[in-house]
Amino acid sequence: MEGRPDTTLPVIHNLEKVARYLDLNLLLYQEIREVSRYYPFAITPHYFNLIEKGNPLCPIRRQAIPSKEELIDKGVPDPLNEYNDAPTPAFIKRYAGRGVFLASSSCAMYCRFCNRKRFVGKKWDPRAYWDDTFQYIKRDSELREIIISGGDPLMLIPEELEYILFRLREMRNIKVIRVSTRVPVVFPEGVTRGHLKAIKRYSPLWIILHINHPKEMTEECIGVVQNMRKAGATLVSQTVLLRQVNDCPHIMLRLCESLIEHGVKPYYLFQLDEVKGAMHFKVRLERGIEIMNFLRKKASGLAIPQYVLDITGGHGKVPVEHINVPKKKKEIYVKGLTGKTGIYRNDGKKSICIKCGLCREGK
Repeated sequence: MEGRPDTTLPVIHNLEKVARYLDLNLLLYQEIREVSRYYPFAITPHYFNLIEKGNPLCPIRRQAIPSKEELIDKGVPDPLNEYNDAPTPAFIKRYAGRGVFLASSSCAMYCRFCNRKRFVGKKWDPRAYWDDTFQYIKRDSELREIIISGGDPLMLIPEELEYILFRLREMRNIKVIRVSTRVPVVFPEGVTRGHLKAIKRYSPLWIILHINHPKEMTEECIGVVQNMRKAGATLVSQTVLLRQVNDCPHIMLRLCESLIEHGVKPYYLFQLDEVKGAMHFKVRLERGIEIMNFLRKKASGLAIPQYVLDITGGHGKVPVEHINVPKKKKEIYVKGLTGKTGIYRNDGKKSICIKCGLCREGK
């Protein structure tokens, strides 16, 4: 059993419905069915309705609909080596002062680029390990900050979210709590009054909003953001750089400016983790650096995120600007803060224009 019973969550699993709406031919239908055997799909009606019918390059479609590219035999199931950094099955500790609490295994939508695709649709229930995790956090005097993640913690019913916040707040060593979520973007109606009451009761909280494209900044999403701010939360965002989704300076500028307009500070721009099943989304590091240089020229300092790479193998995050990116070499050796060196393959396909028109607006 997961955080929300399937009967209460309006998720689209039906391939026939997807095929009718997107007018899929037989080949695409068969490809999606084949991919779904390995990597299940689930889409909320809210997000599904954002897809541009008839546009195979729609950035919403790319993130939500399975693609045969997911079967490319590259990458690893656990690129950040989380298994070996887990003192309990529901807790990851890579840094001395903070850790990640995997509070839920449930997501409102199965994002095609997810770095935990190994969990998606597996019905693994971390709640069986909550008590062990709370005990571990309380014992570890180094810990000062907890990131509540999953899955998605806002897929928990409000009482469960409140219970986690209560247990963490009563620990003297824990000073900062973050909640990492994509629910306001893909399932805004899922953020209930109960969730907002829990946020208000245990604020100050940091909410990390996972958002990748300006089309995701809908009126419904903005409404949830406003309600969370009224409840006392401070909002920052994280974005994954994705090929043919947001690997364009103009798209990223529009997203970042929209976020600060609504009170969300762009925090992280992540280079794609080398996760099996998502390697077709990889963007070349040079392109990411180009995008960041464009943002520095055009955007307010408030709108500029940190562009970071989480080193394959679990050696930690490094600002990409600190990495020497050699020309014509695919294997890049990256030294983490722990002193250990990992390898990142800079082998993403060249970015191409998806002709969304953002670069021509305002001219």
